[in-house]
Amino acid sequence: MTVDDASLAARNAVFPKDRSVEVSDGARLAYTVVGDGPATPIVFMNGWTCPDAYWARIAPPVMAAGHPALFFDTRGHGQSSLPQPPGRCALDIPVEHVSVGRVAADIVEILDHAGLERAVLVGHSMGVQGIFEAYRIGGRARVAGIVPVAGTYENPVPTFADKAVLDRLFPVGDALLSRLPFAALRPVMGHAHRMPPAISMRIIRALLRTAPSVTFSDVERHVRQVGDIDFAVMWRMLAGMRHHSAADLLATIEVPVLVLAGARDHFTPLSVQERMHALIPGSELVVFDEGGHLLPVEEADGIAEALVDFVRRRIDHRIDHRIDHRSEQR
Repeated sequence: MTVDDASLAARNAVFPKDRSVEVSDGARLAYTVVGDGPATPIVFMNGWTCPDAYWARIAPPVMAAGHPALFFDTRGHGQSSLPQPPGRCALDIPVEHVSVGRVAADIVEILDHAGLERAVLVGHSMGVQGIFEAYRIGGRARVAGIVPVAGTYENPVPTFADKAVLDRLFPVGDALLSRLPFAALRPVMGHAHRMPPAISMRIIRALLRTAPSVTFSDVERHVRQVGDIDFAVMWRMLAGMRHHSAADLLATIEVPVLVLAGARDHFTPLSVQERMHALIPGSELVVFDEGGHLLPVEEADGIAEALVDFVRRRIDHRIDHRIDHRSEQR
């Protein structure tokens, strides 16, 4: 990544990344930890193509409640790299460099580098698949709780808008798009953020069915990042998400889980969230009736309140209880 590329990537961050770690496959990942409160740390994992902007209104009340917050750029996004340059097209990127399992391993390695023993993992959209796999890797020793936000635990394509046919058509699109020289098209993609905001919002509302409260300022950093990312990386990562499933893991999860869903979400419909909730023993489900796929923006205050309350009730109170019990024994 050149100095100019790094500068472009940094402009999309709400929480500047002041740390980096070279993980086990050679990728260098940018992250930051904000706050030093005594409560359980919270890791926020972004969705597919997203910067950390969607946590902008959620993180401050979480940190005010005493939780250190960790934000990182997903590999191939923002200031985080892949182990090697992407190449001309998606097929040049090894599948293992952008798989859900690899992104999950990144979370655990970042926790190690940051010196955080355990954390609650919060993921939005694609980030939900990542945090489930991070639990598979780290288990109860590293993951204190899991909070999926408007995401799924397996292939997101067939449930998109309840159009299962999309999954059957995906291999055709993959055969075509995986061979396109996206590296040569990056200058064109880079102009995406220069589209008039009114047109951008018209497209976003059509695709995401966002609530009227969502404004261009809420999505502007995401629009810019989509223009900055190599589309070959985005497409290869989406193909990896399609081949992922944590369905076998859900019934074995032994940490508290809070599922946050939007009733108007057609990217990951409510039926997906309800099924996830049913499969995870002891999980909780909160449904926001007016929320869609941009739930972290549409219902930021409600999510922050639910998250802080959940961690206090289900996780941190057990830590306090153990401390009190030891004090009584003494």
